[in-house]
Amino acid sequence: MSKRSMEQQNNIDEPMEKKAKNEGEDPISVEDPISILSKKDSKVQSLTISDQHATLLMSHTVDIDYSSNGCDDDKEKVKEKTVQSLLKLTVIPFHKILLGSNPVLSSDENGKPELKLLQHKPEASQDIMSFLSQYEFVLKSESGAEYSYYTANPTEKVANNVEGMSLSVQDAMKIYGTFDVELISPASEKQIFRAMPSLGSILIHETPELYEKVTKPYIQSIVDSGSLGWIANVIEVKKEKERLLVNHEDFIVNIDTKWRSHPPPLTTPRKEWFQHPSVEELYCLGITKCKGIASLRDLRREHIPMLKSMEEEGYEAIESIYGVKRDQIRCFVHYHPQFYHFHVHFTRLENEVGSTVERGHLVSDIIQNLEMDPLYYLKRTITYKLKKGNTLQNLIEMHMNSEAK
Repeated sequence: MSKRSMEQQNNIDEPMEKKAKNEGEDPISVEDPISILSKKDSKVQSLTISDQHATLLMSHTVDIDYSSNGCDDDKEKVKEKTVQSLLKLTVIPFHKILLGSNPVLSSDENGKPELKLLQHKPEASQDIMSFLSQYEFVLKSESGAEYSYYTANPTEKVANNVEGMSLSVQDAMKIYGTFDVELISPASEKQIFRAMPSLGSILIHETPELYEKVTKPYIQSIVDSGSLGWIANVIEVKKEKERLLVNHEDFIVNIDTKWRSHPPPLTTPRKEWFQHPSVEELYCLGITKCKGIASLRDLRREHIPMLKSMEEEGYEAIESIYGVKRDQIRCFVHYHPQFYHFHVHFTRLENEVGSTVERGHLVSDIIQNLEMDPLYYLKRTITYKLKKGNTLQNLIEMHMNSEAK
């Protein structure tokens, strides 16, 4: 690791307060799962369920006061708005039936890749909420956006509800297990769509012309919407300081939130991260500080020094902090990415999440391509997979239909 990076590393090893606020930062109200479940008209529905994971859609209403907008009619001063959140948790297999008892959607029985809405079951929703309310959600870390991560431990309520048994909390934990929990609140339509059961996928061959006419305006609309404002908090180290591995003038490298088995960054000393058992699932993220790079398509020869530095310093930091050598690490870019601000993924070779051939592009290959042609990613056709029903897929389909007429 370079001297500069080592100095930065020493600076970020300082202890952190879980709720510490940065100078000049507006206070943020952080909702935990239990407070959301206690909201007005709360309900819970199941999106996806397996023996290991469950994704739940939580909805509740809030009152919005419009009195400051000059409304004369009292009835117009306060309106209700529905807020939706996603709760993703690891599950013990025998909780699968309960947590999956109120599905939102179901695959059509005729086998077609279509989904149909199912009727909401209020009693099942109440059962799920009652079950979750018997757990204590202990915050592990927060992201710069709407993500937060918890460990859910059974409380005395769980032990007391076992008929004819008197259990300690410790015994209840052994029997009922603990959950790793990811909360996304509030959740956007895009985030909820990604969590829905799949409609199937389609392979897109995106020509430069298709990119200019359809994809580029779509990406720009997202950038202009302001939904990516949270990234500034991360790259300026106002958020996720406990996850920071490298702070370079052109980029940062963080622990990716997808690395859920990582020891809690807030409470585990960094020296204990070295060769921790979780390194088999290593997942780190490099995010550029350079403006105007939304995706792979925006890369030019001028970005090569930044790409080389990000790759090299990422490798050095990972080897120094985790003891994983660079020949065990995959460094790549997604197209299309999860968010449109250029970023790079570092994963252990054994961890194949997100590295499929129709989505992943190795940074070493990107550098070589740009060295051969500075406009390589502006000129080439890029093939990738999209979920059916995705907004971009719908736009491309409408464009193709109009071109065919």
